[in-house]
Amino acid sequence: MKRRWSFRLALVMLFAMLMQMTVCAAGNATVTINSCTIAGNTVTVVATGAVPASDDGVYYLFELKPYQTEVGARADFCASAPAAETAIFTTTLDYNSAGNKLYSRFVVTTRQGGLFVPVSNEMYITNPEALATKATGYPVRSKKGLTADWRYSDELSSLGAGYASYELDISRFFTAGGTNYTYNGKTYSFNSGVVTEYDVVCQKFANAGCNVVMIIKNSFNPATADLILPTGRVAGKNCYALNTAEQGGAEKIEALMSFLANRYSGSKGTIHTWIIGNEINNNSPWHYAGDMSADAFAAQYAKEFRLCYNAIKSQNAGARVFLNIDQRWNFEDGTPNQYAAKKILDNFATNISQTGNIDWGVSIHPHPVPLFNCQFWNMPAAYAGLKLIDHTDNSKMINPTNVDVLTNHMIQPTMLAPNGNARHILISEMGFTSYNAQIPTDETIQAAAMVYAYKLTSSNPFIEGVIIHRQVDHASEIVSDGMAVGIRTDAGPKYAYNVFKYMDTGNTAYTDFALPIIGATSWADLGLN
Repeated sequence: MKRRWSFRLALVMLFAMLMQMTVCAAGNATVTINSCTIAGNTVTVVATGAVPASDDGVYYLFELKPYQTEVGARADFCASAPAAETAIFTTTLDYNSAGNKLYSRFVVTTRQGGLFVPVSNEMYITNPEALATKATGYPVRSKKGLTADWRYSDELSSLGAGYASYELDISRFFTAGGTNYTYNGKTYSFNSGVVTEYDVVCQKFANAGCNVVMIIKNSFNPATADLILPTGRVAGKNCYALNTAEQGGAEKIEALMSFLANRYSGSKGTIHTWIIGNEINNNSPWHYAGDMSADAFAAQYAKEFRLCYNAIKSQNAGARVFLNIDQRWNFEDGTPNQYAAKKILDNFATNISQTGNIDWGVSIHPHPVPLFNCQFWNMPAAYAGLKLIDHTDNSKMINPTNVDVLTNHMIQPTMLAPNGNARHILISEMGFTSYNAQIPTDETIQAAAMVYAYKLTSSNPFIEGVIIHRQVDHASEIVSDGMAVGIRTDAGPKYAYNVFKYMDTGNTAYTDFALPIIGATSWADLGLN
């Protein structure tokens, strides 16, 4: 096992030397923007390429806000330079003012027939962390974590949980006021009750010594509909795409994300890990943006991610920001607006690379198939016949047995981080039920599934964390899904509680019970410690 991973790492480093960090996205472009960075109040854009014909032999640099789609008839360029094979532009950042360019992308144009015509790819600022006054650490005392319940936060430390995952609905912050925040020349008033709630949550998880994982969601509320992408403003979905298409909505989200990243990077607790959206490849119902192709959806999501990333990293350079996909790697059943996870991931990666590579990470939910099949190593015949699981990049699904499909995909040269290393990869949700009406299970089987899945996934050196879903049974999951995935109930611990506590300690009294349940005689026979 170790020799195989060492070989793969060697390949990663070899290919990293050859990787191109940016490519030209514009179909007719002859100029490539190679870098777009900030230092102090200066934005520097470097572009190279063959010089195209123009009216005056000059390049003009335009900025495009998130909600702007083209230069069009505009003439308000922000910088110019002689048209040459290498051109360097500088313009002011104007951070935290009405003219803030932190969220803008830049494009080189030439004057042709009196109009400014784009001749390059578009690129965003790629080092927003240069603005940050904070750089918190990234604590990880264990790879294991929990979808946490703040009511039982005092248990997280004794359980040895390295991660505590929680959700944050941005729409709630705009339902009332009381907590003022001035950003880019405007003063916003966020719901003080909600702010206080997250003060408590983040401080409790921080006091428990956990790496705090916050999943950013957006719910439907007519009063806050301007936070939702206009094409997705249809009630009835679980979560919604963020509005990058309109100035008012985009600026509200910029301000809120900046506020949150600043507030939760110190004395009020720290959010170390940010996940933008939930199972985004499932447009409907988990990140609803309206009816659109996979390519269009990935491009839209990349805009949302970039906005959040720049807001977060400009406040806390130590934070990490992830997208999230579900287990349907190549699987598509024809349901409208549900896309294969790999397709969205690859399209997203290409978009980010073309518009300015940044240090994004990926999180996944490699649940059992089907979800309620606690004994994931023994798939029901109806599912087994579909051949959903294998160890190739063509696998239809990813469950706890084949997370190597994701990690192998992510060490391809085109998927590497800007520094040439593998990107941060996190299992942000993986649950096993102690109750189900369709497939028999119980608390012991649940615990066995959890420890087996943890051993399988945590042994992968590219997986940085494995978050078990969840700490406490959730009533809605029991009613709607027929699943009780907590390691405890409100009444007390389940069998899985102590198994979770000790499963990474080497104490075999809490792990070997699982062997006969999964049909093995030793962990070594399974290639596991």
